[in-house]
Amino acid sequence: MELFLNIIQFLTSIAVAITTIRMYFTVNKIWKRKSDNEVCASISIFAYSLAIMVHLPMMIRFLFIDTKFDVAANELISILAYLMIILIGSGFWVRENKKEGLFKLILKALKLEHKEKGELVKSITRPSGASKIIKILQKVASLDNDFSDAEVKIISDFANGWNIELPDWNMWRQKGQSSLLDVRNSLEEYLNTTPPNDQAAELIDLLEIVIKADNVVSKEEELFLREATAIIRNYVSQDETQKSYYVLLVPQNEQQKNAIHDLFPEAKFVERRGGNVFVRGQYYSRRFAEAICTKYIELGLFTITERV
Repeated sequence: MELFLNIIQFLTSIAVAITTIRMYFTVNKIWKRKSDNEVCASISIFAYSLAIMVHLPMMIRFLFIDTKFDVAANELISILAYLMIILIGSGFWVRENKKEGLFKLILKALKLEHKEKGELVKSITRPSGASKIIKILQKVASLDNDFSDAEVKIISDFANGWNIELPDWNMWRQKGQSSLLDVRNSLEEYLNTTPPNDQAAELIDLLEIVIKADNVVSKEEELFLREATAIIRNYVSQDETQKSYYVLLVPQNEQQKNAIHDLFPEAKFVERRGGNVFVRGQYYSRRFAEAICTKYIELGLFTITERV
């Protein structure tokens, strides 16, 4: 039994040494950055104050009641380290705070912490890629080249709820009408972040809400909603057998081939139907693919769709 107690006493002494080393490296990591306002603002004074409230009665007990001085020393080391971190977190060493008292600095830091107390909850409840979703909604709203008040309000409400700062709406209006391809690319960019399936599926409803907010559904909005629904459902189900449509640019002469290279410098032609074609995207809605075809036909390029 005595041997066992000696081992425990030895391990306790080792624990005190480990605590000393751990606290040293904890404080040392932020000591070099003690004058950085951002680093100071990232320290939770309230959390470290709670930690002191836990260690302080333990130190008093082991120091005056149980007279286990090594354990009391372990608690004291933690308290001293937390006090130093609180001092750094108050911004005591930040240059612009030199004229302010320590109590005022701590109070100021606590007020900031109170203001930011909901940030973690917001980051958990808001969807992943929230900023990309807002970007998609803004582009969808400008598909008909007309921002209605209802569309602006819906998008603004979601952005405010997710704590996302919106760009100036007037500047967004000046960008003009969004293209179908531009909005589709933004949607694919969002899905490339691999959001949860249920979250991606909910985006369909959100797109429909924005599109129908002004009680007018333009041809472009209808085409995009159909295509977006198919893309998202394919993402959720991972159904590789779902039919899709390729848009093929088929040059009729060398001049058209050069024109395609001018439009798409990285264009690579493939053998298809006994000739060279440039595959310009794969789409899930026939009408959407035909709308893309029309854009290239207007440029004088022979363009067709191919069902897969």
